[in-house]
Amino acid sequence: MDKPPLEYHLEIYEGSFVNDPSISWKSSSPFPTMNVGDYIDHRMSGNWQSPPGNNEAFSVLRVEHIFWEIENSHIGHKLMVCLEIVEHPEANA
Repeated sequence: MDKPPLEYHLEIYEGSFVNDPSISWKSSSPFPTMNVGDYIDHRMSGNWQSPPGNNEAFSVLRVEHIFWEIENSHIGHKLMVCLEIVEHPEANA
């Protein structure tokens, strides 16, 4: 029997996982790894609720993964990333 296709999702949240994601994408290819402490350039896209100000940046606060399988349909992997606003690493350089 053939394996069902893999489906990948990325959701980026601000501050907590409580509200709707600011960015959400779906792909047939995996998204790159994201780790706590990574910086995210907020100018890429998204509907930011509270974008970073001058000398501030988004930093990854938490990462969660969800996996599922829908029989005769697909296997899914959702990468959920929660961001926080921190001082930009080059603010005082």
